[in-house]
Amino acid sequence: MVNATLGWFALDWGLVERVVSLTPWTTPGPIGASWAANWAFSPVIMCFICMAMSAMMYLPFLKAYEKQLLEQEAADEKKQQEAAGQPVTA
Repeated sequence: MVNATLGWFALDWGLVERVVSLTPWTTPGPIGASWAANWAFSPVIMCFICMAMSAMMYLPFLKAYEKQLLEQEAADEKKQQEAAGQPVTA
């Protein structure tokens, strides 16, 4: 939703060239965007901005998942040490 809104405003304000042709759906994003806008460079920049925005929005969820996996790994290691009769260190 954020990228769609960003793209809409960029088109509305004239920052990005408009689409003049349809490209095959298998064309990579930045290349297809430029091709569809008659080889203009502004859609390529917009693609990279949207990719960066998506990465920034997804990063906190990735970090939270990584933290959860590390905690789970530590708990599993502690259980294995207890099962083996080894002293558990915190």
